[in-house]
Amino acid sequence: MRCAVLLKSALIALLAATPLTVSAAAAKCDRLIATGGSDNPPFLWRDPQNPKRLVGANADLLKKITDSLDLKLELLYTGDASKALEQVRSGRVDVLADALLDPEELAYLDFIHPSIVSLQMSAWVRNDPGFLYSSRNELMGRSGTSVVTTRFDRAFERYAKENLRLRSAPDLGDAIKKLLAGHADYVLHERYSTVALAGKLGMLGDIQRLEPPVSSRGLHFAVAHDSACNGPWLRGQLAIKMTELRAAGVPEQLLVENLERWKQQSNPASKPQR
Repeated sequence: MRCAVLLKSALIALLAATPLTVSAAAAKCDRLIATGGSDNPPFLWRDPQNPKRLVGANADLLKKITDSLDLKLELLYTGDASKALEQVRSGRVDVLADALLDPEELAYLDFIHPSIVSLQMSAWVRNDPGFLYSSRNELMGRSGTSVVTTRFDRAFERYAKENLRLRSAPDLGDAIKKLLAGHADYVLHERYSTVALAGKLGMLGDIQRLEPPVSSRGLHFAVAHDSACNGPWLRGQLAIKMTELRAAGVPEQLLVENLERWKQQSNPASKPQR
């Protein structure tokens, strides 16, 4: 009987101590390390002044959140999008700042809701009189181009394989050149990144975006399962802050600001002379 009493007391003590241990561990996490794709303006790109860092709308948004939580933030360059994802999957980096919701990634990442923004995959065409367009079904039978690194959501990828004639291009510049030369009828690419990259190439004035987009998907912050900082408090606070910022229109505001920032960095000659 005495052994049973002692065992019961030990279990009660252990259960009582567990929340304190978790809280103590969480309290020690006063810094977040984040990463993401390094060539996706206006969302994220390498800082020209410090190539080890990432800047952009997502970086600014995450900084607003961590500042409000009294957390230090380091947003580091770790390679291209696939390498950045691997660093977060492994737990070596805490947060992926440009995560696309994918069922496979749920095994490694906790996605923060709501999303940062809804990415709009759009069809872009030449400025000359084109074809009537009311939905993606209007693209059937026409030749299209997409960038080889573009990640479509699964539903649209299935739709495209069954219904569209798509060829791959190594980058957006090459895809737009094919479009302007008449070798394609449209280019599929995300709205904001097209404005940023085509603007840098001096091609934005030669193309126009068709409405509505062919598909949309959320862009999220995601916390690694194996991050030492991952816990209910952090996930809850990130969700609360994202809800507040989305309601205030802050992500869209930061995207507009960073489109201009990217434009100025891409065209230093356009800056006023001192």
